[in-house]
Amino acid sequence: MRQYRYSFNSSNSNNPFSTIIGIVLGILFLLGLFYVARFIFTIMYYLSPLMIIAALIIDHRVVVDYGKWLVRQTKSNPVVGVIAILLSVLGFPLVSLFLLGKALLRKKVKDVQKEAERQREGEFIEYEELDSEQMDLPRIEDWEKEPRRDRRDRNDYDDFFDQTS
Repeated sequence: MRQYRYSFNSSNSNNPFSTIIGIVLGILFLLGLFYVARFIFTIMYYLSPLMIIAALIIDHRVVVDYGKWLVRQTKSNPVVGVIAILLSVLGFPLVSLFLLGKALLRKKVKDVQKEAERQREGEFIEYEELDSEQMDLPRIEDWEKEPRRDRRDRNDYDDFFDQTS
């Protein structure tokens, strides 16, 4: 019987350059990720005042409620409140993005609720009441006395013109 030897190490396990190349590529990947995150954060930093203004326009209660939450945190536990305020200042772009997202979500929920309420209760439609005047329509008795015509010879389109003339 043959015995097979399985090795989990690659054949180049004695080569120190493969480990160094792996470490260098890992560091380069993390540096690239850092620069991409810094670029995105810089863009958000410049757009954050616009995001706060948009959140105020969409639903001002979101920003007011966040400010009230910070004040409550400061009153109930001053250390946590001060840390929350400092993190809000340092992470202003993230906070403004969060508040804009929350305002948009609240607006969407309100719109869906209004639509559901309108479907449930119905919608009022403006209408104009017309004067009710009697129309000269043939009486049912007269219509029943009229002999039936063969359907192959006449159709509803022809009957329409016969009734209006």
